Amino acid sequence: MTHVDAPIENPVSFREGVRGVFQRLQSYRTRLGFLFILGLVSAAANGTVPYVTGRFFDALIGLSRGDASSSTSFPLWALMLTVWATTQVIANAVDWVMDRSRRTIDSRLQSSIQSEGFIHLLRLPLSYHTHEHINAVVSKISTASWRVTSLTEQVIQVAPQLLSVLIGIVLAASISVPMAGVLAVGVLLYIVLLSFILRPVALMEHTTQEFWSSAWDDASSAINQSSYVKQASAEEYETEKIQRDFNEKVPALWYSVQKIWSNVSFFQRAIVFLTQLTVFILSAHAVAIGTMTVGDLIALNGYAMLFFGPFVALGHSWQTLQNGLTSAGLLQRIFNEKEELYHPANAKHEGIEFGAVRFDEVTFKYESDQAPILAHLSFTAEPGQVVALVGESGVGKSSAISLISGYYFPSEGSVMVDGVDTREWDLLALRSKIAVVPQEVALFNDTIRANIRYGAFSATDAQVEEAAREAHIHDFIEKQAKGYDTLVGERGIKLSVGQKQRIAIARAILRNPEFLILDEPTSALDIETEQLITASLDRLMRGRTTFIVAHRLSTIRKADKILVIKDGAVAEEGTHAELASREGGIYRHLYDLHVGLYE
Repeated sequence: MTHVDAPIENPVSFREGVRGVFQRLQSYRTRLGFLFILGLVSAAANGTVPYVTGRFFDALIGLSRGDASSSTSFPLWALMLTVWATTQVIANAVDWVMDRSRRTIDSRLQSSIQSEGFIHLLRLPLSYHTHEHINAVVSKISTASWRVTSLTEQVIQVAPQLLSVLIGIVLAASISVPMAGVLAVGVLLYIVLLSFILRPVALMEHTTQEFWSSAWDDASSAINQSSYVKQASAEEYETEKIQRDFNEKVPALWYSVQKIWSNVSFFQRAIVFLTQLTVFILSAHAVAIGTMTVGDLIALNGYAMLFFGPFVALGHSWQTLQNGLTSAGLLQRIFNEKEELYHPANAKHEGIEFGAVRFDEVTFKYESDQAPILAHLSFTAEPGQVVALVGESGVGKSSAISLISGYYFPSEGSVMVDGVDTREWDLLALRSKIAVVPQEVALFNDTIRANIRYGAFSATDAQVEEAAREAHIHDFIEKQAKGYDTLVGERGIKLSVGQKQRIAIARAILRNPEFLILDEPTSALDIETEQLITASLDRLMRGRTTFIVAHRLSTIRKADKILVIKDGAVAEEGTHAELASREGGIYRHLYDLHVGLYE
């Protein structure tokens, strides 16, 4: 596989990221409201502590000097200590409750993003899965689950501290307006420098994440197709590509971002140091001339730490916040993709005919700006009829079949199933009438029983085994050590192609469909296995309207109607005997090419 960098998406705007976070937090509104109220209490308590601390030390100094105000029945220092202790208890208790609530939200939020993301992907139309790198999309969902959770955690922790700053500004100004001004200027300078330094980070973070997703997608694809990698002896090639992407390109991109965070760390330390130094120098002078007490100095120093604490934390967590906003925005773009309309207005759950399909002047293209795949395709399949579609690769056979299941809809014309336009069908009801035996069978890493039962989940074990007998796979299953409980491996890797095909046939038999679609079902089989499966297919097709897409003409000779597709339309129509005897015909030409190979 040749690595091709995926096109970089437009960077996520701040508004888009915030909107994405709010969307994910909608179901936690009540808990967040409770946390907001607790945050106000925490802010008030924590914002009062430095002021009370300063008054406490002033009272102690007064006591040491023998001030009369400090020798009453209930000394001032004791009162201040009581207020300080009560405030600290309230602050700590509230912060503990907030922490417990936050952790509850964190644990649920991370899981819900994952589950909602996977469910959304399942409900997106096939067109999305066809055009997107799904491994990369899954990576974005997984990354967003913990990044958005981390962002939420940081905001919940920092927000009460920022509220404390507002309270602290008022109390600091009550002590000394100039000193409060110095603290405010230091904070403003820190915010301005932070925003200036971090301005290019958003785009850099976005570019890095996009490259990471692309590299992850490539590596994951290689792992998922490990049999093909090994068959091509391409382990070394894939190893070098993975090492180049993850050990060279990605670290280089991350380091360019980390250098900026290093600058942030240096500047924030410098600003905090200079601000505190200024406060100490001015306070020392004020204490010396008697315009400020030692308690005032202690309180102001406490407010200096209170002011800068949340902003320093914000600086340290800015990367977390930025990553969270970027991931939330990208996640929201995924969630903004429209899911399939499974239940259109006034949807039909039953047809007015049984087993009939009609294509009426169907034109279809996957993209609005591309040439049509199908052009005015018209044909009819009567109930119980076997209809075969043949033609060169790329003429639209599989596209036509996909329209029957409502995976796509015609750009022009209509597809009628049981006398109802596919646009009007309830899609779940429509697809429940159809079973597909594909060329490449999709098996899950589960038991043989579960794979046969997939799509007919209420079937009994006896029904599963009867379907397996009809598909000529029961004897093979019984020979396995665990029988029907044998695991088939990832994508059915423990089974041969023929065995997987017969499991797919058993699955279709169990589904008991009204319509059957056979998409190149025997193209990858040897002659002996093909004969066994053909016998199973013959029984499966009995009494069902069946569509066969095939290159091997030997598999369609018994079809009631053969449609030769060319340039997206029916070029020839008839039985095998009729079309094979037509001199100069397309089907006759294809038959002459194949007869020596497969007859």
